Amino acid sequence: MGIASYYKVEAACSSLSDEELMIRYQGGDETAFEEIYGRYGKKIYGFLMRRLTNPDTSAELFQETFLRLHRGRDLYKPEMLFKPWLYTIANNLIRDRFKAKELKIAELPGGEDAEYANGAIPDGSHTLLSFKEAFTSLTEDQREALTLSRFQGLGYEQIGTVMGRSTEAVNQLIQRALRQLRKYADES
Repeated sequence: MGIASYYKVEAACSSLSDEELMIRYQGGDETAFEEIYGRYGKKIYGFLMRRLTNPDTSAELFQETFLRLHRGRDLYKPEMLFKPWLYTIANNLIRDRFKAKELKIAELPGGEDAEYANGAIPDGSHTLLSFKEAFTSLTEDQREALTLSRFQGLGYEQIGTVMGRSTEAVNQLIQRALRQLRKYADES
């Protein structure tokens, strides 16, 4: 394939939906995978970092997510929305890691950041609660739902697919999480 032909194929891939790209990838089209990776690489890594806060673990699970996409490409069904399917893979890897108790959920970093998070407003009259502290006060399900909604842009129905919950349950998780975060903001 000449360079001009390659760019025509690449341009054709960029106009396809995620689902169409996945079908092409199932058929052996490597440029379809490259397009999927280009669309979702940064998003999946960002999702992992928000949930894990550890770059090394996030990088490891990032690679495993795309490896599982590759290995499981024949399991993908065209009637499924691709985005929730991919986030389910990443989310399941996070859950497996938490279940294995290999890391603590959203650890506060040490050093200056920890001192800052526990510091006071300059006049000393109020304790400053960081967003990270407030976020860690949420349940794991609330953090998961809020991250998928607010940081990854998934709709409630898609989040329900990823989490294995109803749309109403996702709505309740997010509403409770937001109330808890507002409560922390009001107290600080």
